Amino acid sequence: MRGLDLLRIREDLSSRGKASLIRVARLGKTWGVHGHLIVRLDNPDSDQTWRDQVVWLQGEAWPMAPVEVDKWKAKGDRLLIRLAGIASPEDSKALTGLELWVPRESLPEPELDEHYVQDLLGMKVIDELRGELGHIAQVFPAGAADVWVVRSPEGEHMIPAVSDFVISVDRDARVITVRYEELE
Repeated sequence: MRGLDLLRIREDLSSRGKASLIRVARLGKTWGVHGHLIVRLDNPDSDQTWRDQVVWLQGEAWPMAPVEVDKWKAKGDRLLIRLAGIASPEDSKALTGLELWVPRESLPEPELDEHYVQDLLGMKVIDELRGELGHIAQVFPAGAADVWVVRSPEGEHMIPAVSDFVISVDRDARVITVRYEELE
């Protein structure tokens, strides 16, 4: 696909495992005539200290790969990226929707009550009243708070990630305790 074949892949970094990377954004639509893309940040409040000359991209039909960045650019309240090898909107169009990942060590440690989404995925969720509900399968933003999609063989629950419902998150044990009375 035109665009993907133009990227400068950093083969020397391709052995890095996904567990050592954190997703920070998704590539949005093209911007301007030079092949920039809008960076749709997972956390709009991010200080963006992770911006570097290499990022990892991944998509449904695109395996995780480290690619060189030609340029980062702030345009008003938007962050733009142009990847090395890309020179036109036609070239960059194929990159729209790819996930942008960076090394975990380039990000600050999360605060005590904060968590990287990748770290939450797969965690067991236990309700104080009902017992085990399942595991976090997905997290998506929904206004002021993220929503956790908790799946088990019996079904699926959506739980807002707010202090009213989340009692504790034990990172070491990979267990989240909730009190969510809205569950049936």
